[in-house]
Amino acid sequence: MMNDDWRPKLTQVEDPIADDYWEYVTPQGQRHTARLTVGRPVQHPPARAWYCPLWIEGHTPGIDAVFGQGPVDALMNAMGVVRAFFDQNSQIVPGGKPRGATRKRGSTVKRPQHRAAKRKSKAT
Repeated sequence: MMNDDWRPKLTQVEDPIADDYWEYVTPQGQRHTARLTVGRPVQHPPARAWYCPLWIEGHTPGIDAVFGQGPVDALMNAMGVVRAFFDQNSQIVPGGKPRGATRKRGSTVKRPQHRAAKRKSKAT
């Protein structure tokens, strides 16, 4: 069994090439709005491969590194994950507006804080 420690631990998408909000309905019938961010392909010499940072709010556990043999392959694989998300949900409306937030384009995307950490930071 292979150890996953070689994968980069990403906490932000530093160079986003696509950033959008999608409104959608889950298979359970719930309406949601999620931010989707895909980063520029990055070379990962330890694995002799490339990866694209990818974050789908509420779908990925954080910012994932989606790998490929080259930069285009990594991007294609990242978009395959986005496509799978698209196929799992319905009534998708790209360009949706997040509730209670001002939409920023081109900004650095940071990993969302865990709820307990948010509560703790508000208490201090």
